[in-house]
Amino acid sequence: MKVSIIGAGSVGATTAFSLAKSNLVDELVIVDLDERRAQGVALDILHGLSLTQEVKISSGDYDSTVDSNVIIVTIGVPEKVGESRLVPLQKNADILKDIVPKITKASPNGILLLVSNPVDILAYFAQQISGWDPSRVIGLGTTLDSARLNYLLARDLDVAQTDINGMIVGEHGDSQVVAWSQTAVKGTNIKDFLTANNIDIADNYFTDIAQEVKDTAFDVWEMKGPNCYCVALAIERVVKAISQNENAILPVSQPFTSKEYISLPHVINKNGAVKPIELGYSNEELAKLNDSYSGLVELANQIQL
Repeated sequence: MKVSIIGAGSVGATTAFSLAKSNLVDELVIVDLDERRAQGVALDILHGLSLTQEVKISSGDYDSTVDSNVIIVTIGVPEKVGESRLVPLQKNADILKDIVPKITKASPNGILLLVSNPVDILAYFAQQISGWDPSRVIGLGTTLDSARLNYLLARDLDVAQTDINGMIVGEHGDSQVVAWSQTAVKGTNIKDFLTANNIDIADNYFTDIAQEVKDTAFDVWEMKGPNCYCVALAIERVVKAISQNENAILPVSQPFTSKEYISLPHVINKNGAVKPIELGYSNEELAKLNDSYSGLVELANQIQL
């Protein structure tokens, strides 16, 4: 499988390294406006391949991405403290208007995976610009947020992260919704698990954890700069579902009640996000999900494509 990564910054470079070690891809292409940086990332990984496995890795322009199976977009203008979200969002929409036609021309049968934030809105914009079926234009969505929830619950319950199946839906952002009704420990709903094992929690525990999931990325940023390793692992998980035709259920950005995108569980296989999965959310969770979606639609409608 051929994967192209657009953007050689922290997330793009770490994703390239992660995929190079994964046995999921045969060829990686790294594209960046700073061609030397992209070349340096490629060379840095290439120098160590004799210690792991053989993967074709190169840097180049959009012509180099021809016939990619998956194209991962990591470039974008970040938000600044005190600045309206509309400013970077409009700039990122303009970036997509420039690069998406180049991507679709080079790989008309590929799958586009958006990582740049705000990922739900940008994935929707990319789909509108490309004209592709939404199943082939996917936002990373809350796949990473759900993994962060798994970490926090595992930390508090002293169990393995892999034994927790957390579910966060809605915006990859402030209005995200922790679906406690769909969060389980070894198949048992989290609240039932706590009761069955006589685990006492604070009255505000679930509210505090939901907030900590949102805050933890900023904590990491203050400690070391951009979140990149966790993001790369989330990207790798989606690529794995595509590469191995898994029919895995992952919360990714796709159309909701109308054409705009939001993150909900979908079946992911070699054809992309092929089917939404309906889950038994509580009425409170559904209300929060609808509010999250309304906020995204309102924001998206203020941007000129």
